[in-house]
Amino acid sequence: MTLTNTATRQKVLGYGSALAAAACYGTLAVIGKKVVSDIAPPLVATSFSMIIGTFILAAIFQQNIRKDLVVRPALKGWIFVSLAGGAATWGVTFWFLALSQAPAIMVAPIASIHPVLSVLITLVFLRKTERVSKKTLAGALLVTFGVLLITLGGN
Repeated sequence: MTLTNTATRQKVLGYGSALAAAACYGTLAVIGKKVVSDIAPPLVATSFSMIIGTFILAAIFQQNIRKDLVVRPALKGWIFVSLAGGAATWGVTFWFLALSQAPAIMVAPIASIHPVLSVLITLVFLRKTERVSKKTLAGALLVTFGVLLITLGGN
């Protein structure tokens, strides 16, 4: 397999995974609203969703986890993994809190401005490893504009 084919395959897998994530988050908006409205308070929903998700991932990827832990990642690696875990935990917590207070149809688009934040954070912290083009910046601004239209149009 040539480098071009490998690179293309990786991009297709990356974009496909992004679409799958969007489908999961879109579904989560509806299910999450049902959970916080009829079943459990937001913090309980967060706790159980994170615990269940951890068990599911551990079961699916147990072989990879064992192999990766043998490598003994550096402290810096653990710090970044911990920061990512903390960000994900707070993101899910605020997601359920938002769904408990506002309609899912409004929460989902507002929470979807995270690409804009990712672009801005990339400009600050990943300037040496990631290139942010004018098209990417314009796309992020269009996402923000779209969210504003949906949010303002919903009132």
